Amino acid sequence: MNTSGTTAAILLASGFSKRFGERDKLLFPFRGKPLARYALELAAALDLPGGTCYVVSSDAAAALAEDLGGIVVIKNSNAERGLRESVRLGVEAAGQADHYLFFHCDQPFLNGETVRLIVNERGPGLIVEPRSQDRPGNPCLFSRAFREELLSLRDGERPKIIKARHPDAIKSVVIQDPMILRDIDDQETLWDLEGSVYGRK
Repeated sequence: MNTSGTTAAILLASGFSKRFGERDKLLFPFRGKPLARYALELAAALDLPGGTCYVVSSDAAAALAEDLGGIVVIKNSNAERGLRESVRLGVEAAGQADHYLFFHCDQPFLNGETVRLIVNERGPGLIVEPRSQDRPGNPCLFSRAFREELLSLRDGERPKIIKARHPDAIKSVVIQDPMILRDIDDQETLWDLEGSVYGRK
């Protein structure tokens, strides 16, 4: 376990989801609450080493975090610029944190144990990613060594392009249950999971 360095959580909650039509995916109800609320509650409960949770968000999604402590909301007025704008705003807000942990807000089964497994593998010059069934997932953690690259993503680029440039920096964390990393990209997936037994108490 690596115990050194501060870690900032950056929740990316301001993008458009074309596969959800005109509705905001992150506000779409899933098992009794808006989809983004799962990630927000998880982030608020995290005890990150010396870190803060930042939500880069639209006004609507930001309202979901009003009653949660320990979260700083950053308004993204240029969401049409794509994910790279949310990444930039989050990294700038986090300043010189030692590590940046990026959450997507469409993973309702992600849990604190999985996040801790990722954070515990952090280290200088590393990119930590969870993998299940040999496929990469989120959240991903980038050390400060990649700060400038995160800030200088171009239109249409995502942080995964940085992973492609630095394959030797990647440290994988194997997650046995693929559902933990499952994201919801379209309404059909959401409805299928809504009616499934997975995750029900």
